[in-house]
Amino acid sequence: MPDTTRWRVGLIGTGRLGSALAVALARRGEPVLVVFDRENERAGALARRIPGCSVAASAQDVVDSCDRVFLTVPDDLIEATCSALRWRPGTAAVHCSGAHGLDVLEPARRAGAWIGGFHPVQTFAGTEADAERLAGCVFGIEAGEPLRRYLEELAYRLGGYPLAVEGSNRVLYHAAAVFASNAVVTLAAVAARIWQELGLPAEQATRGLAPLMRTTVENIERLGTAQALTGPVARGDVETVRRHVSALAGRFPELLGLYREITRQTVALAEQRGLDRVTAQAILEAVETAQES
Repeated sequence: MPDTTRWRVGLIGTGRLGSALAVALARRGEPVLVVFDRENERAGALARRIPGCSVAASAQDVVDSCDRVFLTVPDDLIEATCSALRWRPGTAAVHCSGAHGLDVLEPARRAGAWIGGFHPVQTFAGTEADAERLAGCVFGIEAGEPLRRYLEELAYRLGGYPLAVEGSNRVLYHAAAVFASNAVVTLAAVAARIWQELGLPAEQATRGLAPLMRTTVENIERLGTAQALTGPVARGDVETVRRHVSALAGRFPELLGLYREITRQTVALAEQRGLDRVTAQAILEAVETAQES
């Protein structure tokens, strides 16, 4: 692998993730020379934020002019994008997908390029602050040496932590990230919807739930999941769970399945912090009975 001080970086795909990564790399001294996107305006907006960066006329121009190419296109376009390019021996093709392994980069490997996966476990909003959100996050990395070593060092330089995730494990790793991020948004939407049905305007419902969610995440980070758990299941309040079930059955029967499964998982977590088995079983029976009625 060539001297990393002379490596030139390019990105194909300038969406939220690609833009955040490009800016973060440039701020930490990586020479981001060129970017490409099918939406030329978007690529231009990103290039203007990075000193010395220009917009490539094509994706192939990025490969031809750079030693390290990050494919930050949507997951379902990675393989087709990689296949359409002419790779050179000694270059590096790196995708940023959480769910895909290295098989989608096989055309680059056959051409003699190093291939790797570099996935930040973070969500991006498309704002100027996105680049700084990479600091402190985990990067799921898959690559052979010597590219693996470079990507691990890069994770540290970006203020994060490398996590080796290889092969079929990447799908489960990514599913876990979906639970921690996307599912949280969905649950927030469900909670806000209930409040809206009770008469609270949508914006107020979301704003009203945000402090609770924020404090919960802070407690998870500070105490761990088991000790951060609060609420009726954690304190063994069977009657409140029964009342929840009854109210949902009357007004939101379509949410009973979701409430039931969340309660099952919550009971298992509560038992880790001391919930007795008799009470745990009573809670489980309360939600199971609701399904059958």
